[in-house]
Amino acid sequence: MPKMHMKGRILQIVRENSNGQKNGIWDYNIADKILTEYQLAGDYAKGNVRVTLTDLFSGALIETIEEKIDEGEHFGEGKILFKFALTSFGEQRMRDTGII
Repeated sequence: MPKMHMKGRILQIVRENSNGQKNGIWDYNIADKILTEYQLAGDYAKGNVRVTLTDLFSGALIETIEEKIDEGEHFGEGKILFKFALTSFGEQRMRDTGII
């Protein structure tokens, strides 16, 4: 069985971690899950996940609920890390497209 396209899977992961209290999930946790599930590695693959998250954010499907500075543990020292949650619009789009 083919895997879900990466953008859809990222939305599923964010949704799994976005309950009514908006606990959310950090971008680096999303990247770790995606790289493991899709058997990817390296900075390019991590960057691709971050670009996809930016796209989902700009489309109002996900929202940031917390930020912090990377101390060099995830994407690089000084980069901004984001904690994401699914928006109600994002959940509706997931339903509309059959992702959930």
